[in-house]
Amino acid sequence: MEDQVDGNEDYGDKLPVGFRFLPTDVELVTHYLINKVIYNPFSSFIFQEINATELYTNSPKNFREWFFFIYMDMNIDNMHNKAIEKGGDELGFWQSIGDRKCVKDTNGNILATKITFIYFSGSPSHRKKTHWRIDEFRLPIQFYTLHNSKKIEGNNFTEWAAGRLARGRDYTSF
Repeated sequence: MEDQVDGNEDYGDKLPVGFRFLPTDVELVTHYLINKVIYNPFSSFIFQEINATELYTNSPKNFREWFFFIYMDMNIDNMHNKAIEKGGDELGFWQSIGDRKCVKDTNGNILATKITFIYFSGSPSHRKKTHWRIDEFRLPIQFYTLHNSKKIEGNNFTEWAAGRLARGRDYTSF
């Protein structure tokens, strides 16, 4: 297996043959994203870190199916709040679909918000839906204040999201 994580580390020999990492939405939030945000060390060679601007301004062909932590920089955060289209390049753009969904624990408490983005090839006026999808999981702002997360640049928190890039079942081109 030639999949590389963190530059030189080959994780193929650490996993059993046929292993598939398929955490549920709740597991992604509770075991990975929350631990990342509260700086609780955990062993995760599956996840990489990526800047949101870098992620959402590239087509998915520059990546592979994977899980990652997204550093939510100011540019992307503003895009999140103001528009449904995210970045893009000459090949296409990411667009949110549907409503934001709540990820809840077994007691019904809201753990995170899930936003799904689909990659469209072409321009917004001549777009074609592709088979690429990103599920982005974000913790509520109250979580950061409750857990005294470290601050950067004044009152802005270091905000992370967990992401899952996958090929969807439907696709028309790309």
